[in-house]
Amino acid sequence: MGGVVVYEPDDDSEVEGLPWAITFEASAGEEWASFVCGPYERDEAVALAEEVIAEGRGVSAVVEPLLPVRSAMDVLSTIAELREDVENPT
Repeated sequence: MGGVVVYEPDDDSEVEGLPWAITFEASAGEEWASFVCGPYERDEAVALAEEVIAEGRGVSAVVEPLLPVRSAMDVLSTIAELREDVENPT
């Protein structure tokens, strides 16, 4: 059974105003390559993902903001922060 996972930012998050994307993935034992759609406004992305899940079978969706990454160092910095969050949960 598929479902929609929506990224819910913290109150102090800087994602306000960023474009959002949807990653559609196989679920329920199916195998096909996932793909990304967007950019959308957040509410538009959530509505589209929910509509697809309601109509389709074996599909899941992840809705999240597109981060404005401009360099490899930005990516590595984000990965380091995520690793630290896992190692040192608050």
